[in-house]
Amino acid sequence: MKALRVITAGFILMFATAVFPLAGDEAVEKFRSRMLRLKKLTGVISWTSIEGQTYSGGFKYMAPDRIYVKFTSPTEKVLVSNGKTLWIYSPANRMCGIQELEKGTTSGGIAGLVTGYEGIASGGDQGYIIKLKSDDKQYREIILSVDGTFLLKGAIFKRDDGRIMSFSISDVSADADVRPTLFDFTVPGGVQIVKNPLNMR
Repeated sequence: MKALRVITAGFILMFATAVFPLAGDEAVEKFRSRMLRLKKLTGVISWTSIEGQTYSGGFKYMAPDRIYVKFTSPTEKVLVSNGKTLWIYSPANRMCGIQELEKGTTSGGIAGLVTGYEGIASGGDQGYIIKLKSDDKQYREIILSVDGTFLLKGAIFKRDDGRIMSFSISDVSADADVRPTLFDFTVPGGVQIVKNPLNMR
């Protein structure tokens, strides 16, 4: 009888999971909670910009809102932010863009970016796809790919003009050594500085 009760309980759980899949807002909250708990993260990133260029390289992240990315393909570029200032350095062009970030611009990173969207989730224990939509955001649609623990694997950002930005990350580790000093970039001597390039039209 005990074995029968265990089997019956298992069938009930399976049936309940099938009938009541993970709701979109629940999936978003699980994703946000997972990402906000991260203290540091390293890995490999492949990024396709709005203009269609694809870059790849390594990244290091430290909470809150500090990121260091060194792209090695197709050319070397370094992107660094300490949460207050963003540096975009191109050794080949000997140029460095410096963008002062508004307070709250990067708060929560991508976990903060997905607030205010309506979501639909699909998937299971091996991972989920979370589709987010909004009519009044810069990105009208965001598609997140996460693993079974809701750790980010990749994202697609769609603008209302049809242009798309996307990235994927792999070989991630939450245990690698990441030092706070990495995120305060020192511009090399003799480099042309462009102030607030993201504000240019």
